Amino acid sequence: MKIIFNDATELTIQSAEIWPDGGLLIKTISASEENLKTMFSDKTKTKKMIVKERESTIKIYENYIELEGIMKYTAGITEVVLHKVGKSQPERIDALEATTDDIVLMMADLIAGGEQNENTAVSD
Repeated sequence: MKIIFNDATELTIQSAEIWPDGGLLIKTISASEENLKTMFSDKTKTKKMIVKERESTIKIYENYIELEGIMKYTAGITEVVLHKVGKSQPERIDALEATTDDIVLMMADLIAGGEQNENTAVSD
């Protein structure tokens, strides 16, 4: 599997996936930590990234230009974490919490409406 950057350079990767917090995680064993930092800090290079396997396009990632960090694991696996341009991670978390609160309130209204309908039902 490989990732093709906006400038047509390539990097062999093991995986690329979006996590629930919106971060793009890319795992590789084919580049040093210093090279990865240089590659993924270049906002022009990471503006558009295409993941391919055997020349088939698997996924296209656009605007993931904010490098959050690079983690090194045993066995030489290195993971790069990128975020989309726009809202910061705390802003995204706040938005998710607000959405969760809205869902809880809607569910409470539905449950309360269901209980009210059961209590007001006319029996035959």
